[in-house]
Amino acid sequence: MMVRRLAAGLVAMLVGCAARSTAWKTPIEWPDESSATLVGQPMEAGAVVAAAAAVRELIRTNTDPTLFEGCSTPEQGLLVAVFIGPTPGLYYVAVHQDFRRCGGPRIRVLDAWDAYAVTPQGQVVAKAPPPAGDAS
Repeated sequence: MMVRRLAAGLVAMLVGCAARSTAWKTPIEWPDESSATLVGQPMEAGAVVAAAAAVRELIRTNTDPTLFEGCSTPEQGLLVAVFIGPTPGLYYVAVHQDFRRCGGPRIRVLDAWDAYAVTPQGQVVAKAPPPAGDAS
């Protein structure tokens, strides 16, 4: 009974504190090698939240039912790198597939990474367009 009350109180508190998502209005300029700066260690909390949101987005939008086969969780097969770049207020998160810990091939699809523009609050505002000349 006490656990239920505690859980109900926690849910009520979190719902009341949840920030409402707002649409990103600023144009996004994607970084290149000269404008991207890797976020170092220790990492700001906003960068960690952005990384987690990008991982959730990749998992949510995955269409290959066998992609995470052998992994105890989908996250086990993913690595992230977080950058800051030319658009203020955004982190750029590259999510790389690395399935060595899951067994089988390390990379399971040709495009073994995805990149996302994410706010420090975890709102994924865009997925990076394919590189120029890429037919995907």
